[in-house]
Amino acid sequence: MFLLCAFLIIVAGDIPAISMVMRIKGHNGYSPCRMCKILGIQVPGSRNTTNYIPLDRSQHPDVRSSASATKKYDPLQLPMQTHDEMLAQGKEVQLAPTAAAAERLSKKYGIKGIPILRYLLSLKFPKSFPYDFMYLIWENLIKNLVLLWTGGFKGVNTGSESYELGQEVWEVICEATAAAGDTLPSSYCARPPNPTTERSACTADSWSFWTQYIGPVLLHQKFSKAKYYKHFVKLVRMLRICLQFEISRQDVADLRVGFATWVEDFERFVFPCYQSCLEVPGLAKTPSSASTTNMTLNKLRLVPSPSTHCFILLTVLRRPVQFGLHGPSLWKDFVVDCSQ
Repeated sequence: MFLLCAFLIIVAGDIPAISMVMRIKGHNGYSPCRMCKILGIQVPGSRNTTNYIPLDRSQHPDVRSSASATKKYDPLQLPMQTHDEMLAQGKEVQLAPTAAAAERLSKKYGIKGIPILRYLLSLKFPKSFPYDFMYLIWENLIKNLVLLWTGGFKGVNTGSESYELGQEVWEVICEATAAAGDTLPSSYCARPPNPTTERSACTADSWSFWTQYIGPVLLHQKFSKAKYYKHFVKLVRMLRICLQFEISRQDVADLRVGFATWVEDFERFVFPCYQSCLEVPGLAKTPSSASTTNMTLNKLRLVPSPSTHCFILLTVLRRPVQFGLHGPSLWKDFVVDCSQ
């Protein structure tokens, strides 16, 4: 017999669930990010009250008229949240003298109060609450990219660019996707559904397989300009590295820079500067709008996808080797720190 002590060091879930657990406003707030202090902006002259968070907001009228507003965020130098600061702000909100004062502070900080999990000393805010790779990428980013390519993303047009695929082109791609199931071994994946006619059957798993193996083939030479295809392929290469069982420190360094430039290219290709007041989905701090720019790097200061359940398990069960790190074992130092 022996005494087994367990310490909770990671809390995983989708963004709405984690927002409730952390007692934060979440991705639709003025201060939407649980990892950094980027601030949202609204579409000027619109009744739409949704806050969006592009890196470049230099042409937004509210930003241009304010001397203190950030004109453009550097994705490699985002202002990060800290454990002590988040708890202090939560306390300030909770102890506000009036409900109106509490609401003003809550909007400013993006925090609703003191989370009950702060009493677990093994948890560090926000490091212990990483973004879930499945929700952020397969259930959000890839779906948003497809909607943009097919002209179905919230009524947004292409502006001065021409990244949209014709309807007939996309239908042919979808038919070829479904037909690929005739020659795919069942051990590789479930039969790919047709994204147009079987949209409800498109799961995170099917989008993962499509993105990595089917999409790069079927999208080749389908865009009007090669830069859009190269941009997608660059994303695929980085996602494959994220899913490796071994990730070297050089991989992590390359991913930090790679995701940063990918997001900047995304804003330049998909939402030119004069449209920077619009929502930046995908790897731009979203599911919606507040979690994608994040995946650029503040979420990558340790590793790209530490919140996937299998990666957490690998972190605990496997030791880092001399020349690489098994799974996101860069969490090793964090685990040791929390156990002391």
